[in-house]
Amino acid sequence: YADFDLTKQQLERICYLVGHHHTFKNIEGLDYQILVEADFIVNASESNMNIKTIQNFYDKVFKTSAGKKLLTEIYGSSS
Repeated sequence: YADFDLTKQQLERICYLVGHHHTFKNIEGLDYQILVEADFIVNASESNMNIKTIQNFYDKVFKTSAGKKLLTEIYGSSS
């Protein structure tokens, strides 16, 4: 981690995020929330998810205004 000018704590957080980015319960920290939302947006497209599944995830998991806005812009209304 010294090669990247990271502290041990930063490296541990990065490893935690990478290891848990598909875990949607107990999301703690804005960095984790953003990662989960961004990953879902990509996966929804790549997996051809139906709009009902996307809406359910929006309702239950998305928290950030930027993530909600982007998901709505890509897949349509959230209502």
